[in-house]
Amino acid sequence: MGSNGHKLLTVLVFSGLGVYSGVKFFEPLVVEQLRKDGNLRADIDVPQFDKNGDKIVNGVDQSVELDRLRERLEQKKE
Repeated sequence: MGSNGHKLLTVLVFSGLGVYSGVKFFEPLVVEQLRKDGNLRADIDVPQFDKNGDKIVNGVDQSVELDRLRERLEQKKE
C-alpha cells in the first residue's frame, strides 16, 4: 500500500470515529428534544437516558446505582 493508500485509510478511520462519537454524543440530546416536542414515534424502541445522558440498561440507572454504592462505601469507612 502506497502513501496515498495510507492517507486514505487514515481519513476513513478518523471519519468513522468522528461520526461514531458524534452520534453517541448527540443521541440523548435529540431523543430528549423529540420527546419534549411530542414528535417521538411510539412504534420505535427508543433507549432511555438518565440525567447525565447515559443509557439506562435493563431499567437500571447506573448513576443512581453508583451513588448508592458510594454512600455504602463511605458508611463502611466510618
